[in-house]
Amino acid sequence: MNQPWPEIVARYTEYTGDSESVLALRELTRKIAGSQIAHGLFGWTSMFDLCIAQTPVSYPYDGPYLKMSPQESGQVEFRYVDTREEEKQWSRTEAPEQVERRFLKFLEQLHWVTAARFAA
Repeated sequence: MNQPWPEIVARYTEYTGDSESVLALRELTRKIAGSQIAHGLFGWTSMFDLCIAQTPVSYPYDGPYLKMSPQESGQVEFRYVDTREEEKQWSRTEAPEQVERRFLKFLEQLHWVTAARFAA
């Protein structure tokens, strides 16, 4: 189920539309792929949703993961899927220009990886 980061980047690069939320996820995947955290985070896509887990996963997977979803409003929804009960899941909605900031804050809050590894 995991996809190599270059394959994830290619998925978003192939997008020819003008949705700012999809373009924000494209930029985020490029930054992840070019950083050290690409070795410590495991991603996959579902349509234009970007899903990331802390460990390698295989289908079917029901463990915790972060799901970032482009919204029709132009925003990006961040949802930490750690329970099947949606109302108990952590979620935030951000403007496209805040996607990287929210992503780094999420990583820091859950201690998945350090932000310093993202910049490298």
